[in-house]
Amino acid sequence: MRAIAIPGVAMPIPVIGFGCSSLTSVDEKSAQRLLGTAFDAGVRHFDVARYYGYGEAEGRLGRFIKSRRAEITITTKFGIEPPRRTNALRLAMQAGRRLVQLVPAARSFLRSRAQGLVKGGAFSANDASASLETSLRELGTDYIDFYLLHDYVVSESSPEELLAFLIDAVKSGKIRAFGMGTGIENILAGLRKQPELCAILQFENSVITRNVKKLPAGGAPRFLITHGALSGSYQTISSFLQSHREQERSWSKDLALDCSKQETISALMLNYSVESNANGLVLFSSRDCARVAGNVKAVLESEVSSEQAALFGRLVERDVLRSLRQRVTG
Repeated sequence: MRAIAIPGVAMPIPVIGFGCSSLTSVDEKSAQRLLGTAFDAGVRHFDVARYYGYGEAEGRLGRFIKSRRAEITITTKFGIEPPRRTNALRLAMQAGRRLVQLVPAARSFLRSRAQGLVKGGAFSANDASASLETSLRELGTDYIDFYLLHDYVVSESSPEELLAFLIDAVKSGKIRAFGMGTGIENILAGLRKQPELCAILQFENSVITRNVKKLPAGGAPRFLITHGALSGSYQTISSFLQSHREQERSWSKDLALDCSKQETISALMLNYSVESNANGLVLFSSRDCARVAGNVKAVLESEVSSEQAALFGRLVERDVLRSLRQRVTG
């Protein structure tokens, strides 16, 4: 099994983790089934946030990990505050889930309307403390492995009070480590201006985005957690191959893999992201149990070699990224 050493964690952890951002877009029973499928397939790291599911996702994960806490690691995040949970909000979320089942296109509309209910930029020491206590309670644990600033925007001034709180939280054992989970531009700004917040870095990376390559060489060691290995990048590559069958056949020949199959492209993309973040974690998310099991197996029991993953990256660069650049430049 492909595993890595995580700072402060005695046991090795498999390189692929499960993102819980969509955990409340299904009912409770389905959510527990998704988590169980990921765990049974070999996942031992789960990523959540105070904001996910407007405060419900941590509770669902907490109920799952109750008897498994010693076997797993958890990331949660603060800085985006969900609305106060009420019966009205709970009923609205249930109605929203039913609507999306009937009309999947309604998902983006409901998400945009719900954004007005949340508060971003909550990064004071008091905000961090209140959010941490809530996360500990919801998750049913007495410590968080990684506590990240969610969508943090780096400024010139150093957040001294926040930093002091986070350091004290590590000393008291409430968190093992802290860092930032934000966009790559803020990650780069943080490394320049606020490196004390950058021991753990979580950001998007895929064969399309390739943000790991933007990080400066050298400096203090950082633990990287990347997400977005599939999602929109998968659609980009899949659409390209469907409209360029000659390249699809050429890729299949060069890689000695059938690139007409969805599972082949997913496996290549996941393994590329793992290879590009060799000593870190790669997250994925899905609402489909079969895909969860298949994605984990594609990494932990990989039939894609390092050489094939590297070649896949070069093919994407040559064909897909070049096509995208040409489209932008006209």
